[in-house]
Amino acid sequence: MSNMISLLIKNKLDIKDTTTTLKIDSKSPLATIKEKLYEEFSIPKKNRFVFLFNKKVLDEKKTPAELKFPKNAEIEIKLKVNLKNIKQIKKELYLPSETDFPYGVIIVENKPAELTRRRLIETAADFVVQTVQDPKNAAFKIPSRASENIGYDDNTKMVLLGNQQMIRAYRSLSSVLSVAQMARLMKLIDEQLNKNLHTTKRDVFYRDVNIFRDQSISDNLIEDLAVMLGVTRASLNVVASTKGIVVGRINFKESGDLIDCTKMGVGGKAITPMIDQITNLDSDAEFILVVEKEAAFMRLAEDRFYDYVPCIIITGKGQPDMATRMFVKLIRKELNLPVLGLMDADPYGLDILRVYTIGSKALSFETNEMAVSDIKWLGLLPSDLDEYGIPNNARIPMSPRDKKRGEDMIKEEFVQARPRWVEEIELMLSTGVKAEIQALAHEDIQFMTNFYLPNKIHSGDWV
Repeated sequence: MSNMISLLIKNKLDIKDTTTTLKIDSKSPLATIKEKLYEEFSIPKKNRFVFLFNKKVLDEKKTPAELKFPKNAEIEIKLKVNLKNIKQIKKELYLPSETDFPYGVIIVENKPAELTRRRLIETAADFVVQTVQDPKNAAFKIPSRASENIGYDDNTKMVLLGNQQMIRAYRSLSSVLSVAQMARLMKLIDEQLNKNLHTTKRDVFYRDVNIFRDQSISDNLIEDLAVMLGVTRASLNVVASTKGIVVGRINFKESGDLIDCTKMGVGGKAITPMIDQITNLDSDAEFILVVEKEAAFMRLAEDRFYDYVPCIIITGKGQPDMATRMFVKLIRKELNLPVLGLMDADPYGLDILRVYTIGSKALSFETNEMAVSDIKWLGLLPSDLDEYGIPNNARIPMSPRDKKRGEDMIKEEFVQARPRWVEEIELMLSTGVKAEIQALAHEDIQFMTNFYLPNKIHSGDWV
Protein backbone atom coordinates (compact mmCIF):
# COMPACT_ATOMS: atom_id res chain seq x y z
CA MET A 1 0.00 0.00 0.00
CA SER A 2 1.39 3.39 -1.01
CA ASN A 3 2.49 5.81 1.72
CA MET A 4 2.26 8.78 -0.64
CA ILE A 5 -0.27 11.48 0.14
CA SER A 6 -1.15 14.75 -1.60
CA LEU A 7 -0.57 18.05 0.13
CA LEU A 8 -2.31 21.19 -1.04
CA ILE A 9 0.38 23.83 -0.50
CA LYS A 10 -0.67 27.45 0.01
CA ASN A 11 2.27 29.83 -0.18
CA LYS A 12 1.47 32.91 1.99
CA LEU A 13 4.87 34.56 1.64
CA ASP A 14 3.88 37.06 -1.05
CA ILE A 15 1.12 39.63 -1.32
CA LYS A 16 -0.66 37.27 -3.74
CA ASP A 17 -0.49 33.73 -2.44
CA THR A 18 0.00 30.78 -4.78
CA THR A 19 -1.40 27.27 -4.49
CA THR A 20 -0.01 23.98 -5.76
CA THR A 21 -0.07 20.27 -4.94
CA LEU A 22 2.86 18.19 -3.74
CA LYS A 23 3.14 14.42 -3.30
CA ILE A 24 4.97 13.40 -0.12
CA ASP A 25 5.66 10.31 1.94
CA SER A 26 3.34 10.25 4.93
CA LYS A 27 6.04 8.51 6.97
CA SER A 28 8.64 11.24 6.47
CA PRO A 29 9.18 13.55 9.46
CA LEU A 30 7.89 17.08 9.09
CA ALA A 31 11.43 18.43 9.15
CA THR A 32 12.24 16.48 5.98
CA ILE A 33 9.03 17.63 4.32
CA LYS A 34 9.88 21.19 5.27
CA GLU A 35 13.26 20.92 3.50
CA LYS A 36 11.50 19.59 0.40
CA LEU A 37 9.09 22.53 0.48
CA TYR A 38 12.00 24.97 0.66
CA GLU A 39 13.59 23.29 -2.37
CA GLU A 40 10.36 22.94 -4.35
CA PHE A 41 9.34 26.58 -3.90
CA SER A 42 12.84 28.11 -3.83
CA ILE A 43 12.33 29.52 -0.35
CA PRO A 44 15.56 30.91 1.13
CA LYS A 45 16.14 29.30 4.52
CA LYS A 46 17.80 32.44 5.83
CA ASN A 47 14.41 34.18 5.69
CA ARG A 48 13.27 31.73 8.36
CA PHE A 49 9.92 30.56 7.13
CA VAL A 50 7.81 28.01 8.91
CA PHE A 51 4.95 25.92 7.59
CA LEU A 52 1.69 25.42 9.40
CA PHE A 53 -1.04 22.84 9.34
CA ASN A 54 -4.10 24.81 10.45
CA LYS A 55 -2.04 26.04 13.37
CA LYS A 56 1.65 25.97 14.17
CA VAL A 57 3.14 22.47 14.39
CA LEU A 58 5.91 22.55 16.97
CA ASP A 59 7.21 18.96 16.87
CA GLU A 60 8.89 18.53 13.48
CA LYS A 61 10.03 14.99 14.32
CA LYS A 62 6.50 13.72 13.87
CA THR A 63 5.19 12.41 10.57
CA PRO A 64 1.93 13.27 8.77
CA ALA A 65 0.78 9.73 9.61
CA GLU A 66 1.38 10.33 13.34
CA LEU A 67 -0.39 13.69 13.13
CA LYS A 68 -3.23 12.01 11.20
CA PHE A 69 -3.13 14.34 8.22
CA PRO A 70 -6.27 13.89 6.10
CA LYS A 71 -5.93 12.35 2.64
CA ASN A 72 -5.83 15.76 0.94
CA ALA A 73 -4.22 17.86 3.64
CA GLU A 74 -3.64 21.60 3.37
CA ILE A 75 -0.31 23.13 4.33
CA GLU A 76 0.29 26.88 4.60
CA ILE A 77 3.78 28.31 4.35
CA LYS A 78 3.98 31.52 6.34
CA LEU A 79 6.58 34.00 7.44
CA LYS A 80 8.21 33.12 10.73
CA VAL A 81 7.85 36.49 12.39
CA ASN A 82 11.00 37.83 13.98
CA LEU A 83 10.01 39.53 17.23
CA LYS A 84 13.28 41.37 17.81
CA ASN A 85 11.60 44.75 17.21
CA ILE A 86 8.85 43.87 19.70
CA LYS A 87 11.49 42.87 22.24
CA GLN A 88 13.28 46.18 21.67
CA ILE A 89 10.24 48.34 22.44
CA LYS A 90 9.55 46.09 25.42
CA LYS A 91 12.86 47.34 26.85
CA GLU A 92 11.71 50.93 26.36
CA LEU A 93 8.30 50.66 28.03
CA TYR A 94 7.45 53.54 30.33
CA LEU A 95 4.60 54.25 32.70
CA PRO A 96 4.69 57.56 34.62
CA SER A 97 5.22 57.31 38.37
CA GLU A 98 3.70 59.70 40.92
CA THR A 99 6.80 61.91 40.79
CA ASP A 100 6.43 62.36 37.03
CA PHE A 101 3.09 64.15 37.27
CA PRO A 102 3.16 67.95 37.49
CA TYR A 103 2.49 69.55 40.86
CA GLY A 104 -1.15 70.24 41.62
CA VAL A 105 -2.86 67.91 39.14
CA ILE A 106 -5.54 65.56 40.42
CA ILE A 107 -4.52 61.91 40.33
CA VAL A 108 -7.06 59.31 41.45
CA GLU A 109 -6.40 55.64 42.09
CA ASN A 110 -8.25 52.35 42.13
CA LYS A 111 -8.95 51.51 45.76
CA PRO A 112 -10.64 48.53 47.41
CA ALA A 113 -14.19 48.95 48.71
CA GLU A 114 -13.12 49.05 52.36
CA LEU A 115 -10.64 51.91 51.86
CA THR A 116 -13.00 53.84 49.57
CA ARG A 117 -15.77 53.55 52.16
CA ARG A 118 -13.42 54.81 54.87
CA ARG A 119 -12.62 57.89 52.77
CA LEU A 120 -16.30 58.46 52.11
CA ILE A 121 -17.22 58.26 55.81
CA GLU A 122 -14.37 60.61 56.77
CA THR A 123 -15.45 63.15 54.12
CA ALA A 124 -19.08 62.95 55.23
CA ALA A 125 -18.09 63.33 58.90
CA ASP A 126 -15.93 66.39 58.13
CA PHE A 127 -18.85 67.98 56.29
CA VAL A 128 -21.23 67.35 59.20
CA VAL A 129 -18.75 68.94 61.63
CA GLN A 130 -18.50 71.98 59.34
CA THR A 131 -22.27 72.40 59.20
CA VAL A 132 -22.42 72.45 63.01
CA GLN A 133 -19.34 74.57 63.78
CA ASP A 134 -19.26 76.94 60.79
CA PRO A 135 -22.46 76.53 58.72
CA LYS A 136 -21.81 79.69 56.71
CA ASN A 137 -18.62 78.25 55.21
CA ALA A 138 -19.58 74.58 55.18
CA ALA A 139 -19.28 73.17 51.65
CA PHE A 140 -18.30 70.27 49.48
CA LYS A 141 -15.07 71.20 47.68
CA ILE A 142 -14.92 69.28 44.42
CA PRO A 143 -12.16 69.46 41.78
CA SER A 144 -13.61 71.13 38.70
CA ARG A 145 -14.00 68.94 35.61
CA ALA A 146 -14.60 71.97 33.37
CA SER A 147 -12.61 72.09 30.11
CA GLU A 148 -10.53 75.06 31.27
CA ASN A 149 -9.19 72.89 34.11
CA ILE A 150 -8.08 70.09 31.75
CA GLY A 151 -4.88 70.04 29.72
CA TYR A 152 -2.30 67.88 27.97
CA ASP A 153 0.95 67.29 29.85
CA ASP A 154 3.93 66.67 27.58
CA ASN A 155 5.98 64.97 30.30
CA THR A 156 3.50 62.18 31.12
CA LYS A 157 1.88 62.43 27.66
CA MET A 158 -1.59 62.37 29.18
CA VAL A 159 -4.68 64.54 29.47
CA LEU A 160 -4.79 65.62 33.14
CA LEU A 161 -7.12 67.43 35.52
CA GLY A 162 -5.91 70.62 37.22
CA ASN A 163 -6.49 71.67 40.84
CA GLN A 164 -9.22 74.26 40.38
CA GLN A 165 -12.19 73.61 42.66
CA MET A 166 -15.90 74.26 42.59
CA ILE A 167 -17.63 75.01 45.88
CA ARG A 168 -21.06 73.63 46.71
CA ALA A 169 -21.99 75.56 49.83
CA TYR A 170 -24.32 74.24 52.50
CA ARG A 171 -26.04 77.61 53.11
CA SER A 172 -26.24 78.78 49.48
CA LEU A 173 -29.63 78.77 47.72
CA SER A 174 -27.90 78.12 44.38
CA SER A 175 -26.30 74.90 45.57
CA VAL A 176 -28.60 73.64 48.33
CA LEU A 177 -30.19 71.06 46.01
CA SER A 178 -26.85 69.75 44.74
CA VAL A 179 -25.61 69.46 48.33
CA ALA A 180 -28.68 67.41 49.23
CA GLN A 181 -28.20 65.26 46.13
CA MET A 182 -24.55 64.65 46.98
CA ALA A 183 -25.42 63.73 50.56
CA ARG A 184 -28.02 61.25 49.32
CA LEU A 185 -25.58 59.76 46.82
CA MET A 186 -22.95 59.32 49.53
CA LYS A 187 -25.47 57.41 51.62
CA LEU A 188 -26.33 55.10 48.70
CA ILE A 189 -22.69 54.48 47.82
CA ASP A 190 -21.84 53.78 51.46
CA GLU A 191 -24.50 51.07 51.56
CA GLN A 192 -23.20 49.22 48.51
CA LEU A 193 -19.55 49.57 49.54
CA ASN A 194 -20.42 48.16 52.96
CA LYS A 195 -21.86 45.07 51.25
CA ASN A 196 -19.18 45.16 48.50
CA LEU A 197 -21.89 45.01 45.83
CA HIS A 198 -21.76 46.62 42.39
CA THR A 199 -24.42 48.71 40.67
CA THR A 200 -24.77 50.56 37.39
CA LYS A 201 -25.23 54.29 37.03
CA ARG A 202 -28.82 53.63 36.02
CA ASP A 203 -29.39 51.63 39.23
CA VAL A 204 -28.13 54.56 41.28
CA PHE A 205 -30.50 56.97 39.56
CA TYR A 206 -33.53 54.74 40.15
CA ARG A 207 -32.76 54.35 43.83
CA ASP A 208 -34.01 57.92 44.33
CA VAL A 209 -35.45 59.46 41.18
CA ASN A 210 -37.24 62.16 43.18
CA ILE A 211 -34.04 63.78 44.39
CA PHE A 212 -31.83 63.14 41.35
CA ARG A 213 -34.61 64.09 38.88
CA ASP A 214 -32.56 63.14 35.80
CA GLN A 215 -29.92 60.47 35.25
CA SER A 216 -27.45 62.97 33.81
CA ILE A 217 -27.46 64.66 37.25
CA SER A 218 -26.72 61.47 39.17
CA ASP A 219 -24.09 60.46 36.59
CA ASN A 220 -22.23 63.73 37.10
CA LEU A 221 -22.56 63.48 40.86
CA ILE A 222 -21.01 60.01 40.81
CA GLU A 223 -17.95 61.35 38.99
CA ASP A 224 -17.82 64.38 41.31
CA LEU A 225 -17.86 62.08 44.32
CA ALA A 226 -15.11 59.89 42.88
CA VAL A 227 -12.76 62.79 42.17
CA MET A 228 -13.56 64.37 45.55
CA LEU A 229 -12.53 61.14 47.29
CA GLY A 230 -9.47 60.70 45.06
CA VAL A 231 -10.62 57.35 43.68
CA THR A 232 -11.83 56.00 40.35
CA ARG A 233 -15.50 55.60 39.65
CA ALA A 234 -14.98 51.83 39.66
CA SER A 235 -13.76 52.15 43.26
CA LEU A 236 -17.28 53.31 44.18
CA ASN A 237 -18.51 49.95 42.84
CA VAL A 238 -20.45 51.81 40.15
CA VAL A 239 -19.94 50.18 36.77
CA ALA A 240 -21.02 51.03 33.25
CA SER A 241 -22.17 48.58 30.59
CA THR A 242 -19.22 47.13 28.71
CA LYS A 243 -18.71 46.09 25.11
CA GLY A 244 -15.04 45.14 25.00
CA ILE A 245 -13.84 41.59 24.28
CA VAL A 246 -10.49 39.79 24.54
CA VAL A 247 -8.98 36.66 23.01
CA GLY A 248 -5.51 35.18 22.86
CA ARG A 249 -2.57 34.26 25.05
CA ILE A 250 -3.77 35.28 28.48
CA ASN A 251 -5.54 33.67 31.38
CA PHE A 252 -6.73 35.11 34.66
CA LYS A 253 -9.20 34.63 37.44
CA GLU A 254 -12.46 36.57 37.40
CA SER A 255 -14.38 36.44 40.68
CA GLY A 256 -12.39 33.29 41.45
CA ASP A 257 -13.16 31.53 38.14
CA LEU A 258 -10.25 30.66 35.83
CA ILE A 259 -10.58 32.19 32.34
CA ASP A 260 -8.44 30.88 29.46
CA CYS A 261 -8.72 33.31 26.55
CA THR A 262 -7.26 30.85 24.04
CA LYS A 263 -10.49 28.87 24.35
CA MET A 264 -13.00 31.67 23.79
CA GLY A 265 -13.64 31.09 20.09
CA VAL A 266 -14.36 33.77 17.51
CA GLY A 267 -16.55 35.81 19.87
CA GLY A 268 -13.86 36.24 22.50
CA LYS A 269 -14.33 36.78 26.24
CA ALA A 270 -16.43 39.76 27.30
CA ILE A 271 -14.40 42.15 29.44
CA THR A 272 -16.09 42.50 32.81
CA PRO A 273 -16.97 45.99 34.06
CA MET A 274 -15.84 44.77 37.50
CA ILE A 275 -12.14 45.12 36.82
CA ASP A 276 -11.41 44.79 40.54
CA GLN A 277 -12.55 41.14 40.28
CA ILE A 278 -9.69 40.24 37.88
CA THR A 279 -6.67 38.57 39.53
CA ASN A 280 -3.85 36.13 38.79
CA LEU A 281 -2.98 37.43 35.33
CA ASP A 282 -0.70 35.09 33.38
CA SER A 283 0.48 35.23 29.77
CA ASP A 284 3.19 34.06 27.39
CA ALA A 285 2.26 36.74 24.83
CA GLU A 286 4.85 39.12 23.39
CA PHE A 287 2.50 42.08 22.94
CA ILE A 288 -1.07 43.36 23.15
CA LEU A 289 -2.93 44.18 19.93
CA VAL A 290 -5.75 46.70 20.36
CA VAL A 291 -8.12 46.59 17.39
CA GLU A 292 -10.68 49.27 16.56
CA LYS A 293 -13.40 47.10 15.05
CA GLU A 294 -15.12 43.86 15.97
CA ALA A 295 -14.97 42.61 12.36
CA ALA A 296 -11.15 42.76 12.39
CA PHE A 297 -11.13 41.15 15.84
CA MET A 298 -13.24 38.25 14.57
CA ARG A 299 -10.93 37.68 11.60
CA LEU A 300 -7.92 37.58 13.94
CA ALA A 301 -9.75 35.26 16.34
CA GLU A 302 -11.02 32.88 13.65
CA ASP A 303 -7.54 32.62 12.10
CA ARG A 304 -6.09 32.13 15.59
CA PHE A 305 -3.53 34.84 14.88
CA TYR A 306 -2.38 34.60 18.49
CA ASP A 307 -1.15 31.04 17.79
CA TYR A 308 0.82 32.29 14.81
CA VAL A 309 2.25 35.36 16.57
CA PRO A 310 1.90 35.17 20.39
CA CYS A 311 -0.28 38.08 21.45
CA ILE A 312 -3.40 39.22 23.30
CA ILE A 313 -6.10 40.75 21.08
CA ILE A 314 -8.62 43.28 22.41
CA THR A 315 -11.33 45.41 20.87
CA GLY A 316 -13.63 48.04 22.35
CA LYS A 317 -15.84 47.80 19.23
CA GLY A 318 -15.18 51.39 18.23
CA GLN A 319 -14.80 54.12 20.83
CA PRO A 320 -13.76 52.12 23.92
CA ASP A 321 -15.75 52.01 27.16
CA MET A 322 -14.12 52.52 30.55
CA ALA A 323 -13.81 48.81 31.33
CA THR A 324 -11.94 48.09 28.10
CA ARG A 325 -9.52 50.96 28.67
CA MET A 326 -8.95 49.91 32.28
CA PHE A 327 -8.38 46.31 31.21
CA VAL A 328 -5.80 47.34 28.60
CA LYS A 329 -4.02 49.46 31.21
CA LEU A 330 -4.18 46.66 33.79
CA ILE A 331 -2.56 44.03 31.61
CA ARG A 332 -0.07 46.54 30.15
CA LYS A 333 1.02 47.37 33.69
CA GLU A 334 0.93 43.91 35.26
CA LEU A 335 2.38 41.94 32.33
CA ASN A 336 4.78 44.65 31.11
CA LEU A 337 3.83 44.13 27.47
CA PRO A 338 3.97 46.65 24.63
CA VAL A 339 0.66 47.70 23.07
CA LEU A 340 0.12 48.03 19.31
CA GLY A 341 -2.95 49.71 17.82
CA LEU A 342 -4.77 48.64 14.63
CA MET A 343 -7.24 51.33 13.56
CA ASP A 344 -8.90 52.66 10.42
CA ALA A 345 -6.74 55.05 8.41
CA ASP A 346 -9.02 58.01 9.06
CA PRO A 347 -9.23 60.82 11.66
CA TYR A 348 -11.81 58.94 13.72
CA GLY A 349 -9.67 55.81 13.96
CA LEU A 350 -6.83 58.02 15.18
CA ASP A 351 -9.16 59.67 17.68
CA ILE A 352 -9.94 56.24 19.14
CA LEU A 353 -6.24 55.41 19.35
CA ARG A 354 -5.64 58.75 21.04
CA VAL A 355 -8.24 57.96 23.73
CA TYR A 356 -6.45 54.70 24.53
CA THR A 357 -3.14 56.58 24.59
CA ILE A 358 -3.66 59.88 26.43
CA GLY A 359 -7.18 59.60 27.86
CA SER A 360 -10.24 61.76 27.33
CA LYS A 361 -11.30 65.12 28.70
CA ALA A 362 -14.54 63.66 30.05
CA LEU A 363 -12.60 61.31 32.34
CA SER A 364 -9.37 63.27 32.71
CA PHE A 365 -9.29 62.63 36.46
CA GLU A 366 -8.97 58.88 35.76
CA THR A 367 -6.33 59.16 33.02
CA ASN A 368 -3.65 57.59 35.22
CA GLU A 369 -5.73 54.42 35.56
CA MET A 370 -6.81 54.14 31.92
CA ALA A 371 -4.28 55.70 29.52
CA VAL A 372 -1.31 53.84 28.02
CA SER A 373 0.94 56.63 26.80
CA ASP A 374 3.42 54.43 24.91
CA ILE A 375 0.99 52.67 22.52
CA LYS A 376 2.46 52.22 19.03
CA TRP A 377 0.34 52.92 15.94
CA LEU A 378 0.82 49.72 13.91
CA GLY A 379 -1.77 50.36 11.23
CA LEU A 380 -3.64 50.97 9.12
CA LEU A 381 -1.20 53.78 8.21
CA PRO A 382 -2.09 56.08 5.30
CA SER A 383 1.32 55.19 3.83
CA ASP A 384 0.32 51.51 3.91
CA LEU A 385 -2.30 52.06 1.21
CA ASP A 386 0.32 52.30 -1.55
CA GLU A 387 2.86 50.08 0.20
CA TYR A 388 0.44 47.14 0.32
CA GLY A 389 -1.34 47.78 -2.95
CA ILE A 390 -4.75 48.80 -1.62
CA PRO A 391 -6.75 49.49 -4.82
CA ASN A 392 -8.58 52.73 -5.42
CA ASN A 393 -11.96 51.04 -5.17
CA ALA A 394 -11.16 50.14 -1.55
CA ARG A 395 -10.23 53.74 -0.66
CA ILE A 396 -12.86 56.26 0.43
CA PRO A 397 -12.81 59.97 -0.43
CA MET A 398 -12.53 62.15 2.68
CA SER A 399 -15.56 64.31 3.40
CA PRO A 400 -15.19 68.00 4.34
CA ARG A 401 -15.88 66.90 7.92
CA ASP A 402 -13.09 64.30 7.74
CA LYS A 403 -10.65 66.89 6.43
CA LYS A 404 -11.61 69.41 9.11
CA ARG A 405 -11.14 66.77 11.81
CA GLY A 406 -7.73 65.85 10.41
CA GLU A 407 -6.66 69.50 10.17
CA ASP A 408 -7.71 70.11 13.77
CA MET A 409 -5.99 66.96 15.00
CA ILE A 410 -2.68 67.85 13.40
CA LYS A 411 -2.57 71.05 15.51
CA GLU A 412 -2.97 69.23 18.83
CA GLU A 413 -0.02 69.05 21.23
CA PHE A 414 -0.27 65.28 21.41
CA VAL A 415 0.12 64.95 17.63
CA GLN A 416 2.73 67.70 17.32
CA ALA A 417 4.92 65.75 19.78
CA ARG A 418 4.84 62.78 17.36
CA PRO A 419 6.42 63.77 14.00
CA ARG A 420 5.44 60.50 12.29
CA TRP A 421 1.80 61.08 13.23
CA VAL A 422 2.07 64.48 11.56
CA GLU A 423 3.57 62.93 8.42
CA GLU A 424 0.87 60.27 8.16
CA ILE A 425 -2.01 62.71 8.74
CA GLU A 426 -0.52 65.15 6.22
CA LEU A 427 -0.32 62.30 3.69
CA MET A 428 -3.96 61.45 4.33
CA LEU A 429 -5.00 65.09 3.84
CA SER A 430 -2.89 65.55 0.71
CA THR A 431 -4.30 62.44 -1.00
CA GLY A 432 -7.83 63.19 0.21
CA VAL A 433 -8.59 59.52 0.83
CA LYS A 434 -9.08 57.31 3.86
CA ALA A 435 -9.48 53.55 4.31
CA GLU A 436 -10.96 51.10 6.78
CA ILE A 437 -9.15 48.03 8.12
CA GLN A 438 -11.47 45.90 5.93
CA ALA A 439 -9.72 47.33 2.86
CA LEU A 440 -6.95 44.81 3.60
CA ALA A 441 -9.35 42.08 2.48
CA HIS A 442 -9.60 43.54 -1.02
CA GLU A 443 -8.33 40.35 -2.68
CA ASP A 444 -7.90 37.83 0.12
CA ILE A 445 -10.00 37.71 3.29
CA GLN A 446 -6.95 36.44 5.22
CA PHE A 447 -4.51 38.99 3.79
CA MET A 448 -4.44 40.88 7.12
CA THR A 449 -3.55 37.84 9.23
CA ASN A 450 -1.36 35.98 6.73
CA PHE A 451 0.65 38.85 5.25
CA TYR A 452 -0.02 42.41 6.42
CA LEU A 453 0.33 42.04 10.20
CA PRO A 454 3.16 39.47 10.13
CA ASN A 455 5.20 41.72 7.82
CA LYS A 456 4.45 44.88 9.82
CA ILE A 457 5.47 43.20 13.09
CA HIS A 458 8.48 41.45 11.52
CA SER A 459 9.85 44.75 10.15
CA GLY A 460 8.88 46.88 13.16
CA ASP A 461 6.86 49.20 10.91
CA TRP A 462 4.86 51.15 13.47
CA VAL A 463 4.66 54.77 14.57
